[in-house]
Amino acid sequence: MKLNWGFGVFALYTAFVLFMLFMVFKSSQQKVDLVTEDYYQQELAYQEIINFKSNAEQLVNGLTYTLNKNEIELFFPVDHDNISGKVQIYRPSNNGYDKNFEIKLDEENKMTLNLGSTPLGLYKMKIHWTNDSLGYYIEKDIYLRP
Repeated sequence: MKLNWGFGVFALYTAFVLFMLFMVFKSSQQKVDLVTEDYYQQELAYQEIINFKSNAEQLVNGLTYTLNKNEIELFFPVDHDNISGKVQIYRPSNNGYDKNFEIKLDEENKMTLNLGSTPLGLYKMKIHWTNDSLGYYIEKDIYLRP
């Protein structure tokens, strides 16, 4: 049986439509993690973050950290004696692994973050703190290794 060219065009068009429907279905099943649910409001207040970053860059003895397996030690400036704030460990690929900590320092202005059984990989560490009503913000990429 010989098929004419019209049937070939119809078959090609039908295959294209079926492929597109399949792609729409698969893309609707894809999990999409937002950085944060209220990203629009945070974007409007981003100038404040820029100011906090500038404050952190101007510190003579700024914040330092060490990374040991699944433990992060944060060393805050020793002249900061009234610190409050938060630390966010953010995984770009899966928000289920995000962790948030309130800043609680010991006598040496040090804070230890125990990440426990947090999966290995790339994370962003976002540290926002205030000292005597002056805000600071630092963001670092960290990679948890075995």
